[in-house]
Amino acid sequence: MTRLLGFLLLAHSFFLPAGATAQGLPTPSYWKNERGSELFVWSANSGAIQGTFTNHAQGFACRGIPYPASGTVRSTRLYFVVTFAQCNSFTRWVGALKGSSMPTSWTLFYVDKNGKPGQTKGTDIFTRVW
Repeated sequence: MTRLLGFLLLAHSFFLPAGATAQGLPTPSYWKNERGSELFVWSANSGAIQGTFTNHAQGFACRGIPYPASGTVRSTRLYFVVTFAQCNSFTRWVGALKGSSMPTSWTLFYVDKNGKPGQTKGTDIFTRVW
């Protein structure tokens, strides 16, 4: 599935103007964080981010499945959300673009096996791969 997404992203890039950006976020672009999770940004039209996120972080559920990612970007600040439907959870990231680095803080909202809502917080640094 990852290969298919990579191929589709590459094919998609041939139909976009070279170096297309929205407020500093290059599109298309591929980012990876220190946990190995992947963010593909397909578009950022008028500040609206669209892409996919695949979780590869140890100790978290819903790994290896690409999920839609959406959010906003303004200048160098960005926000995006991923809903992990199969895991009854969603995560929001808030961060900044700093060249090929994107430091973020995140909050994971979930419902545990007893139906009780909870949240976990952390940080990620995404690095632009291409």
